Amino acid sequence: MSAPIDAWQEVLDFWFGAPGSPEFNAERSLWFTKSPATDQAIGRTFGALHARALDGQLNAWAEAPASACALIVLLDQFSRNLYRDDARAFAGDAQALALARRMVDTGADSQLPTPYHRWFVYLPFEHDESLQSQRESLRLFGLLAQREQVASPLEWARKHAEVIERFGRYPHRNRALGRVSTPEEEAFLRLPGSSF
Repeated sequence: MSAPIDAWQEVLDFWFGAPGSPEFNAERSLWFTKSPATDQAIGRTFGALHARALDGQLNAWAEAPASACALIVLLDQFSRNLYRDDARAFAGDAQALALARRMVDTGADSQLPTPYHRWFVYLPFEHDESLQSQRESLRLFGLLAQREQVASPLEWARKHAEVIERFGRYPHRNRALGRVSTPEEEAFLRLPGSSF
């Protein structure tokens, strides 16, 4: 069974706003505000599609920039909405990162309609717990700030990179992933804003 031809466009319209709408080509509070209502809406509308993406059934979406962006949103961002505080929140990260690397390597990211679409294509680098990915995140978000005057993502990329440089992982994921926090991580997690 294949997904409807426009399913990827539904993902993009939900997340970025439909082209021509006031939400399109603008930063949205929807993205980083923890909201049960948003999480439930994503589950109702895209839960089955998300499962198919994790299972590799939507890999054909990787062949065009817009649908590849939608696939990254499904794998990287919607996983976090659907499974907060659960290991499954990170289940799509490896697939999303591989797709993001491919888009950057081929220049497909430059064919997306707005810098905000590129922001979410670059997030898998920021979410990865490796210094190499963090360096790439800083490079990409630096270019976004320089060329598109979209500076907010660079600020957050720096904060994420600092945590990886310090701990080699994100301590706020430890509980969900069944990892034991070190005393230093436990002290860090007591600080305001330590969990993204």
